[in-house]
Amino acid sequence: MKTSLMVNNNIVPLNDFMQDYVANILWAIVKSFDVSCSNVTICADADEFHIYTDKGEIDISKKDFARQLIESTVKGMLSPLKGIFWFQKITITAKIEQKITVQG
Repeated sequence: MKTSLMVNNNIVPLNDFMQDYVANILWAIVKSFDVSCSNVTICADADEFHIYTDKGEIDISKKDFARQLIESTVKGMLSPLKGIFWFQKITITAKIEQKITVQG
């Protein structure tokens, strides 16, 4: 899994543990909407929160409780990271990297 975090268009490096941890949380969120995908992107700032997958955007605008729960989960996940504040523009992307095996 490869996970990237950008804050105000600046890349924030994540160690392997954080990449896997964040990716697993994002896939659990998406799975709760019965969506299977290989790419998840969350874009958030003080006013907006969007979840995109390779299958399209997940509409959480009509589900206020779900939106609040997901936003709180993502905020809590990022809160220990120094220098990240929720009023900033945050983009998190998680991808499953396909491993190619060669038989010979």
